[in-house]
Amino acid sequence: MRREIRILGATVVMLGIFGGPGYTGGPGYVQAQQQSMPGSVGVEPSASLEGTVKRVNPATSTVEVSTDRFGLWAKSLEVGSATDIRVEGRKASLEDLHEGEKIKASYETRVGKSFATSIEVIPTP
Repeated sequence: MRREIRILGATVVMLGIFGGPGYTGGPGYVQAQQQSMPGSVGVEPSASLEGTVKRVNPATSTVEVSTDRFGLWAKSLEVGSATDIRVEGRKASLEDLHEGEKIKASYETRVGKSFATSIEVIPTP
């Protein structure tokens, strides 16, 4: 019983530090938003991320986005015809994305894959 209480206490402390209410995260923190359609089977709620384009692969229609400062953590996003890609506010295509650009993306996870719903290049000052 004491062990269960200690584990529960440690869990509560960890949630308070790393994911409790009010946690905004740092750069690259993925924020889930409750936007999925009711009854959608196998579709997780929409999420968003900010990061740097690490690799663009037109052959597989994917963009790999580095979400940390050192480029060690990356998220692969599938890009389809429904993906809204914007560069300087104008509609663009996958070929208009380049390695090293900062982007903001929204995506949905379906059957273990992340499908980009929108990608916006963040202008550099």
